[in-house]
Amino acid sequence: MRRALPSILAAATVLALAGCGGDGGPGPTAGSTSKEAPITSDGPPPSGATSTGSSTSGSSTSGASTSGASDNSSPASTTSSSSAAPSSTSTDTGKPFDADEFTSRLETAVDANPSVRIEVAVGPEGQPSATASGVQDLADDALEMQVSVGGQEMTYRLVDGQYYLKQEPKWVPVTKDSTNPLIKQALSQTELLSMRRQLDAFIAGVEAAGDKGTEEVDGVSTTHYTATVDTDKALKELGLPKTAGSPESAIYDVWLDEDDLIRKMSFTQNGAQATMTASDWGEPVSITKPKDSELAQVR
Repeated sequence: MRRALPSILAAATVLALAGCGGDGGPGPTAGSTSKEAPITSDGPPPSGATSTGSSTSGSSTSGASTSGASDNSSPASTTSSSSAAPSSTSTDTGKPFDADEFTSRLETAVDANPSVRIEVAVGPEGQPSATASGVQDLADDALEMQVSVGGQEMTYRLVDGQYYLKQEPKWVPVTKDSTNPLIKQALSQTELLSMRRQLDAFIAGVEAAGDKGTEEVDGVSTTHYTATVDTDKALKELGLPKTAGSPESAIYDVWLDEDDLIRKMSFTQNGAQATMTASDWGEPVSITKPKDSELAQVR
């Protein structure tokens, strides 16, 4: 069952922080391996298939990567509502901060630096049950992400609104009109890998913010904010229904650097933590559509 507000990573933060689920986590074979339920293909598509081959501007594929859940920053706050689990941690949200100013500063910073490298970890700190890492171009909503969950290793690419799943030596188009149940399942899960979608949902749901002071994240000086997010508004932005038992609101911890760029986001629900770290903001990257010869024709 799809989680209410985040996980992959996630996703992707937000992102990949906002809930991509399924019994086995993100991927076309959730709950099983690709050998148990393979996606069949007949080789490359007809020669009439098109390929733009164009590249987008995004984050750098090189440079320092950050760890999703092993830094020394303070622990994350958790969901806050009458339906939140009793295992929730502290809900101290810090000194009240104007929510509109918080979201405006965040949006402005991302618009000026739309590419990023992200690392996402979901599960107990130090022993995540699912991870995702890669680069994204938020201006073009393009990404290439490596996902590890349930013993599965998957690579997804998004270009021009089309997702592709790497199945060596080919890329499998994850299309909305596919009748293959594994492809349909993959699409419902991989759409939530987009940090652009997750960030839009996060911003749409923020109803309160707090300032918890200055902290260092991976050697970078940041301001630690909290953001109380209206779950209904966030899920509506994602086009997802509210699930039974989901809280009315959730509290995220967000660390912004001096340029108001996200360096870390964290969220805890029912004892499970989702953490995203971000780096290489504004660095160039090339995320291209697979060539026709690299595409598998799925039936």
